[in-house]
Amino acid sequence: MFPSPTLQLTALALCAADVTVRAIRLRLLVPGGSALSLWRAVTINAYGDAASAITPARLGGDPARFAGCRRAGIDTPRALAGLGVETLIDWALLLGATVVLGFAFADTAAAGARHLITLATSPKARLFVALTLALILASTAAARWYRRRIPPVVLGTLGTAWRHARQLGWPSVTIAASLTALSMALRVGILPVLVAGQPGVSMSAVIVGSITLLFGQLALPTPAGAGAVELGFVGGFAETMSPGALAGLLVAWRVYTLILPGALGGVLLAIAAGKQSTHPRGVAAEAAARPGR
Repeated sequence: MFPSPTLQLTALALCAADVTVRAIRLRLLVPGGSALSLWRAVTINAYGDAASAITPARLGGDPARFAGCRRAGIDTPRALAGLGVETLIDWALLLGATVVLGFAFADTAAAGARHLITLATSPKARLFVALTLALILASTAAARWYRRRIPPVVLGTLGTAWRHARQLGWPSVTIAASLTALSMALRVGILPVLVAGQPGVSMSAVIVGSITLLFGQLALPTPAGAGAVELGFVGGFAETMSPGALAGLLVAWRVYTLILPGALGGVLLAIAAGKQSTHPRGVAAEAAARPGR
């Protein structure tokens, strides 16, 4: 049983707004980004969403966006400046939000953690937990292998990002931080929207759970936090929803927070690859048709 069409349309609107806000932020953070169209910025971020969804520990996201920036004609220093400062802002705000919410919802978070531990150690969950641990170990090994093959210049460093932030100017960085906070709020809001009206659901617990499920993926080695996220999802809603409703909610939440943004990147990448493969033939045909050839 999936959430109602009205709730899903609202979640889709939040997803679309998040995509737009992140594109505006990228244009702001890339020096000289006024030459970067909004759609091109959406495309670059979509490449990153697609790569993040299928690579361990989301390691493919920034390299894919770096490649998208270079394809858009943005030189390496400007691309690294935008992506580096964006990452710095993301982690700073995420750390701040974690501290604030940890104090504001300490009891809720502690109760959720205890319930999740109880669920994970129950006989019914042992096989799933074992499979999840195996997936984590395999993903960790894959992440180590993949990371060694990413050019160091693409990964950047915290010090480099800090220097770029100072070069951009604090007014631009402050606006970018505001856009980042808005983007995070839009993504966090998707889960509360999808469960709106469900009886017995604590909205404060849903908000804490949404933040944990979304941004906890950054610390998990499996692609998109697979396994651990599903276990956390079941642990949070198993006592308030039927299995059918819980499965529908999980699928809908994954669609709006992972599948749609990643699919957009995959489609745009396929279109770009198709154009690139046909372009040389078009150039050759044009050259052959010129007089004197």
